[in-house]
Amino acid sequence: LCKAGPCIKKGRSRYNHMTSNTYADPEHGVYLNIEFGTGRISGPQGIDDFHVGPFTVFKQTFGMIQVQDGKVFDEVPFEGILGLAFPKMSANGVRAFFDNIIEQKALEKNEFAFYFSLDNPSSNAILWGGVDKQFYHGDIEYFKVTDPYYWSTDLLSFQIGGKELLGTRRRPQSLLENLPVWSKQPKAIVDTGTTFFTAESHLYSEVMDLLRSVPCRDVTEESHPDILYRLRRLDGRPRDFVLSHNQYMTANVPGDDTSICQPAFMRIDIPSEHGPAMVLGEVFLRHYFAVFDRGTNDIPEETGRAKIGFAKAKHGHHVNRHLQSLTANQPLFRGSRQGLDEWDE
Repeated sequence: LCKAGPCIKKGRSRYNHMTSNTYADPEHGVYLNIEFGTGRISGPQGIDDFHVGPFTVFKQTFGMIQVQDGKVFDEVPFEGILGLAFPKMSANGVRAFFDNIIEQKALEKNEFAFYFSLDNPSSNAILWGGVDKQFYHGDIEYFKVTDPYYWSTDLLSFQIGGKELLGTRRRPQSLLENLPVWSKQPKAIVDTGTTFFTAESHLYSEVMDLLRSVPCRDVTEESHPDILYRLRRLDGRPRDFVLSHNQYMTANVPGDDTSICQPAFMRIDIPSEHGPAMVLGEVFLRHYFAVFDRGTNDIPEETGRAKIGFAKAKHGHHVNRHLQSLTANQPLFRGSRQGLDEWDE
């Protein structure tokens, strides 16, 4: 359907519903318009079988991309976008992809996990139906999903250099202090589709005032102190995730002494019914292997036991080699495996 724009660039594969023996039109035609933080896609809905590695999801309703707008689609070779959130987020109330996985009992366990390399995109991986200890250290700590719209858990505190900027205890110190009063429990949303950390408008301004963009050679522990996210574990105990400037600052020209470093934060205002909230994106997930467990056996609408797991991620050539072995019999990943080979040399 897509005949112009980024989708027709050389080397990008396109789905042709006219050549699929299992494609079907939905009973009631719907045209989707979906806005992202960095672009927009639109197109009609269709129904087809999805083959993912060793398993198949039958009769999945999905959106066929007819129009791609946004610089991100030019720069990144997207061939599709797969949403893995909860039933409440589904467009037009259709059965979402992972809900069909649950209902069709396609996986041994109704969970998926993400591993992000620190510096090699060819080493990123999604694991379906279980975890692999080769990708993380120690045990996985779990956190209850408390708003099953996003993969969202309670955020007890967000701090920069020990100063709390968001949390259930923060209140204006005087009538003159212009701070929002949080009447709801703040949330941390774990989202693999967001590159940076995010903050809502008021908080974003505070973050950028405290963490200035400067020449990378001028970044110190004093000028750019640790940031802290305090979450509530499944057993009720608080758990602090602390990141140094080496982890949350990004350089516009990595490895160049003249490059400028800026904090890996972007402004996103979460809908009020699901906020206040901050997103933990790929910058965070490069350091923590993440598990998304729906906590149900066969009923997608049962979301009360859903949980998110984190464990310190492993990195290095041994992880690349393990990923090579896992994908050795998957010819569609030949290009990615070549990237791994080149990185290991």
